[in-house]
Formats: sequence, structure tokens, C-alpha cells
Amino acid sequence: MAAFTVLATVWLRRTQPTGVETDVASSEIAASSAILPSEASIPVGMGQSWEDIDNPAADGWESEAFHELAKEQLKRIAHFIEKRDPGEIAGLAAESFRSTRLVPSQLELVFQDSLLRVERSPSSIESAEPTADPSASDVRLRNELQEFAEVVPHSDSTRCEFKIVNVHKSGDVVTTRQYVSCSSSGPDQAVEVHAQWQSQWLFPAASQEAVSRPGGALAEPARLPRLIQLESVEFERSTKVQVAKPLYADATASAIGGNRCYADQFLLGLNHWLERIQDNRYFPLLGAAGIALGDVNGDGWDDLYVCQEGELPNRLFVGNPDGTALEVSQSAGVDWLAATRSALLVDLDNDGDQDLVAGLIGALVLAANNGKGAFDVRQVLAVADDVMSLSAADYDRDGDLDIYVCVNYANDWLGSASAQSMAATSPSFVYHDANNGGPNSLFRNDGDWQFANVTAEVGLDANNRRYSLAAAWEDFDNDGDSDLYVANDYGRNNLFRNDRTPDGAVRFTDVAAELNAEDSASGMSVSWADVNHDGWQDVYVSNMFSSAGQRVTEQQEFKPGTAADVRARLQRFARGNTLLLNQADQPFQDVSDSAGVTLGRWAWSSNFVDINNDGWDDLIVANGYITTADPGDL
Repeated sequence: MAAFTVLATVWLRRTQPTGVETDVASSEIAASSAILPSEASIPVGMGQSWEDIDNPAADGWESEAFHELAKEQLKRIAHFIEKRDPGEIAGLAAESFRSTRLVPSQLELVFQDSLLRVERSPSSIESAEPTADPSASDVRLRNELQEFAEVVPHSDSTRCEFKIVNVHKSGDVVTTRQYVSCSSSGPDQAVEVHAQWQSQWLFPAASQEAVSRPGGALAEPARLPRLIQLESVEFERSTKVQVAKPLYADATASAIGGNRCYADQFLLGLNHWLERIQDNRYFPLLGAAGIALGDVNGDGWDDLYVCQEGELPNRLFVGNPDGTALEVSQSAGVDWLAATRSALLVDLDNDGDQDLVAGLIGALVLAANNGKGAFDVRQVLAVADDVMSLSAADYDRDGDLDIYVCVNYANDWLGSASAQSMAATSPSFVYHDANNGGPNSLFRNDGDWQFANVTAEVGLDANNRRYSLAAAWEDFDNDGDSDLYVANDYGRNNLFRNDRTPDGAVRFTDVAAELNAEDSASGMSVSWADVNHDGWQDVYVSNMFSSAGQRVTEQQEFKPGTAADVRARLQRFARGNTLLLNQADQPFQDVSDSAGVTLGRWAWSSNFVDINNDGWDDLIVANGYITTADPGDL
């Protein structure tokens, strides 16, 4: 497979039945790209090991050094819950240990259907008096943990983990807040328990001093902190009845596994191709290729278009009644080899079939459907290089669909992982309020496959350099036209309100700040739904949750001298996802915490879907980071 470099013209390259590759060029495009320097090596001090470099005790972060110690103790609790062995927690409780009940005596039923039951703690949880007999501290701790463990059926599948999200030190006492997640699956039911605990630890000054010196202090039990208080802040238990068939089953192999590309390309993974693609300057570190779902041949069955990175052909799978899908990319004319980030299957020419829109590096490709699932390229439109996602709506209400293109990095910073790291250290880059990304574009559909870039004309060039990852159209103000929410990385999001001027022209105004809808964080995706059925569309934004970020940004050592509002913005980055309730003519209300939807982990995408057909929109959040055999990179 030949390699090519885009310098002055964007090319679409397709594989042919004979194996010969052809090029389709657009002379309208001048998408130049800088040749980026090679990645700089990371200096390591003489005699330093990676363990020394990654030792928080060596660089003054007391909170992170204590986190490592508390994590070791919490692992003991997790092992006790999993194995029910009292020896796991022997000596963990201090003499003055006290605890609330970790499982409330009464739980409120918040949801139930034929398969699922969800119970939560009431607003107040019972307290427990400290034991009078110091020798009974271990017994008190074991009894409370035993009661908690019993709500998770014991089996080989029992798993429990903790995430510490806050560390506060006051003399010999350190307070931590942590999320607890436990699960177990048996023949009759599966149980998940999610809780939040606040713990107080006795950590004498002598032990603190020992830990502050780099060395082997972490492994010495005498220097580990001991529990003096354990308080349950939140508790939720979900019980699912086990049925013969799972609610969801991975059908990837059964659907597309019969195609050669499944084994030859898809199963090999991103790292495999990153090492083999010759021109990988535009290959994102974590991948960014998208998919589109639609019915390209009008047979009533869903078809799937899969975008791929450069030098790998895009794939079109046509669905069959038996649940399988046949790969027809070559015969359909859409097996392009140019790096493709996103795609849409929508009817652009109003002829009743779904056409294809593909976002490439520096180009937007529009291909017409012949009605039978084959496509002809009609337009290649110039856009900024780092295309991330596409969305379509009839913003001007003229009867045809227009296209909005989200762009992340600016062309002069786009490329390898090292170049993207350089962007974050550029003098013009502000992590919590970045405004030097690539510009987004709105293309107005003028009919007959003519599209005009009207970004500036309609006012969408305001706040338009914000590292955008996703956008979603919705009529949030119920005035009959489509407004636009844009989720941005490194800072503030946009909410562009669609208005008509007195002369009938469409103008967009960014009202995100005015309506409390900026959600300044690491915006990854956005989805609209009327979650409370009040007739007004609410919005959910996925961001990054970071337990380490929550711990560090709360410490005095974090960015000393920084203005309070900037510190608050930076702290917000670690919180997680956001649900904004639309209050009609009032600013949006952030109900994320009360709705329990912040902890989406490292969230990339989110959608409202009525999973159980009860008429209420549920949330599905896709999350994760890098998966390898070594969990140290998570």
C-alpha cells in the first residue's frame, strides 16, 4: 500500500479491483501541513529509576504520598470484601475507631422493573457510638465491613475497588473521601454496590516524616495509617435478575466477522497500525476515527460506515436480515484511503436516499447516493485540518440539511503526539480557557450540491478557536429553529442561539456564559433530551473524571498565588460529566451531583437512549483510556 503526503492538495484515494489506486483531487483546497520535528527524548537524572521519578514523596506532594499509603490499606478492605478473610484487616483499626453503619438499615427504592431493582440510602445515615473497649476496634471494623460485604453475594466473580478523590491533612489526622465500587454475579442475580465513604486516619508525625523521605517506607506496616473513623456518605445497590439471555451481547464478530477485513485489520488494533502506517503525522495518539449508521440501499436494514486512519480503507457494511453485514466498500465507491475522522449518512439532495458526508484531514467530502447504495463524490470542501466530528441540521429552515464541522488542534500544531504535547506548552495555550485551536465551519446547503461556508456570515466565528470535539443541534428555547451546543476540550463550551434579524437573516449568538451553560472542562461529547418531561430540552456533556486531579487541585501546593476563579476552573476539570437542566427563560441549572451522573470515568461519548422502553431517556456513556497488559498507564 503506497504512502503519500498531503502538502497542497487534499486527495481521495480508493482501492480498485485490479489493485491499482486512483486519485480524486479538489483544486479548491490548499491544506498545507508543517513537517514536525521528531519527538524529544525525556531526560532522566543520573542514577534515577522510573520508580523514583514517579514517587510523590520525592517531589513534595504529601497528599499523593499519603494516597499511596491509604490505597494500600483500602486494598486490604477490598480483599476482605472479596475473600471474607478477617486476617486481611487485622490491625487496620486504631484504638479509638468509630463508624457509621456502612449499610443503612432502610433503603429507598428508586427504580424497579421486571429485571432491575435500584435502592439508595436515605438523606441521613445512622451514626454509631465509639466502642468503649479499645481491644474491640478490629471487631467493630470487621462487623461493619462484614455487613457491607454481605450485600454483595460472595462468589469467584466478586470484585471491589476504591478511588480516593480527596485528601486533607490536619496534624496527625488525615481525612480522605473515596468512591467504593463492588460487584458480584451469581446464577440467579447480579449485584452492584456503589458508595462514598469518608475516612479518618491516624498518621503520626514520625511516620509522616519517614514517608517524606524517598525509600521503602511504603512497605512497612508500622508506618501505614490506621483507621479512626469510617463514615458512609452515599450508598446505592443495583440488583439485576439473571435471565437465560443477557440484556446486551457483543455481536461484533457475528455481524461482521465473516468479512476478511475483520481479522486482517480490525482485530489487530490501533498500535499495530500506528507502527506500520508510513505517514502517521496525522495519526492521533488515541485514534479518532468515527462511524455512521444508516440505510444506504433502502432495504429497511441498518448499514454501517466505518472511518479509518490514513492508508487504511474506509469500510461500508450492508446489513442483512439474518443479522450479518457484508463489506461492500469497493463496489460502493467509498473505500477511500485518506485519513477519515467522522462521517454522516444523511439526505443532502432531498431525493429520499442517504448520502455520505466524510470529514477528512483538511477536507469535507460529499458523495451522492445513487439510490442503491453506491456513491459518487460531488464536492470536496476545504476545512481546517484536525476534523473531529460532523453534525447536520436545517439551521435556516429552507428545507435542506446544512453541515457543521468541529475541529480540534490548529493546523500549525497538528500531527504526532509530540506536536500535540507542544501545543499544550505553547505560550498562547491556556489550559483552562484555550482559544488557539482550529476553527469550526458551517456549510450552508444551497441545493444542487453547492455548499457555502457561512461561518462568519451567521456569527459562528465568535469564540471559534476552542479545541472542539463534538456538537449537537437542538431547539433549546422552543422558538422553532435549531440552536447549537459545541463541546470543547480545555475550557468553555459554546451554546449558539439561533435568531432571526429584522431583515430575516439568521444570526447565532453565543449565550453559554449568560445562560450558565459553559461547563468549562474537557468537553468530549454532547447530547440533548427532555429528562424531566417539562417540554424543554436539557443537555448532557461528557468530560474527564480524575480522582488524582480532584486530590491534587484541592491542595495548597497546587498553583500557589493563582486567582480563586482560575483555581475553581482547574478544579472543575477533574469533576466529570455534567447535566444541565433547561429552566425555560432562566439560566440552565447544573444538577449533575443530585442526578448522580458526574462519575462517567474518562468519558468520550454519551447518548440519551430509552434502554428499557419506559418513556424516560437513560444515559449511556462510553469511557476508557489506554488498555494494555500493564495497568500502570491507566
